[in-house]
Amino acid sequence: MTVPEDDPIRALRVMVVDDDAVFRRYLEAQLTMLGCQFLPVESGDLAWAQMQTAAPDLVLTDVFMPGMSGLDLCRRIKSSSTLRNIPVILLTMLGTKVKDEGYQAGADDFLNKPPHLLELRTRIRNLLLLRSLQTQPQAEAEPAFDVPLEDGSPARILLLESHGILREHARAILAEEGWEVEGLDTQDRLLEHLRSQRPDLLIIDQDLLEGPGSALVSRLRSQALTQDLSILLMCEAGALELQTGGWQSEADEHLVKPFETSELKVRVRSLLKQAELRRRKEAQAGNTEPGSLRDPQSGAFSQAYLFACLEHLNAFAALQGTPMGLLGVRTAAQLGGTSHQVATLLASQLKPHEILCSVGPGIFVAILPGADDADLSTRVSALSPSLPGSHFVTVSGTGLTAKALLKRAWDQLKDRGRTGP
Repeated sequence: MTVPEDDPIRALRVMVVDDDAVFRRYLEAQLTMLGCQFLPVESGDLAWAQMQTAAPDLVLTDVFMPGMSGLDLCRRIKSSSTLRNIPVILLTMLGTKVKDEGYQAGADDFLNKPPHLLELRTRIRNLLLLRSLQTQPQAEAEPAFDVPLEDGSPARILLLESHGILREHARAILAEEGWEVEGLDTQDRLLEHLRSQRPDLLIIDQDLLEGPGSALVSRLRSQALTQDLSILLMCEAGALELQTGGWQSEADEHLVKPFETSELKVRVRSLLKQAELRRRKEAQAGNTEPGSLRDPQSGAFSQAYLFACLEHLNAFAALQGTPMGLLGVRTAAQLGGTSHQVATLLASQLKPHEILCSVGPGIFVAILPGADDADLSTRVSALSPSLPGSHFVTVSGTGLTAKALLKRAWDQLKDRGRTGP
């Protein structure tokens, strides 16, 4: 099993505090698979002493240990001005009472012992996102998501569960927090809602009448309008073992059934905060200085602008049900003229609403909203005489994600023997 190089939990320094040597070795194996640096400690007292000189990135601690308990260690961490931002996950086999005491002590999350690898990875990843949100400037001034949002409305949650009893039980729990929750029983009803309304969170049960919920999650991730929805998948413990690769999943979070009231609320609150983090990042991306959007060599728009602009335009095209076209050009090595001259020639063939971007030396991609395969073929025929020997690729699709469109284009361009951007 290989951990992606860009996984945010890779090389994370994780302190594991547990008096059981066998369980520490179990967690060491799991954390090593995730690419984390494992820091074993056998007691709360030793953990607290070590943290005074070398603070970890995250703490996993048992609740009951000789000497300082996990709850007391958590209280000390969260009361410290220098350590309070370190996420703390409590490990326990006990029920609601202990978990409630843990939340009162300031714990960020819980994992049942022994934790499943997918749950462990998801909890760590999500806590990193939340810590990033909390440490952004002016984060304390932002509203929490268990109260109305900035526009005065509560967070909106869609809950898909086919059998009724669990759906109503979960809906009632979440409604107590002031969130607006709508329960649905079929995938068709959910998809109909998503065409006109975008929820803040989508909760899907794995055991749907139409098929597994994880398959629906994959379908939503492949569509431009729903690819970045925050999704919580409710499933039996055994279903976690069936996720791709043993620790990969396209859901943002998992809730193992049967679940406790506090666990559902914590999972939902965490994902709503993540949704806010994504919105902030999108807002920051929209404030980029215009000068940084151009490639200095060709004068075409930059690769970064290609990604950002295509996401926006493709989502709009999907909403209208129109295709999104990409035209890629790799200019021939013997072709005369500078990158700027080639870009000028290509740009002269574009319509006002179409965008030319440079993605590497002599490599360009044009975004052509509304262009189908026939239109793209006509464009290639018109350009070919002016760029002899160049390699053209075309991609068109309706409802595909921007990432899927770009991958299709780049897979064809890189076949010419160069390394991609």
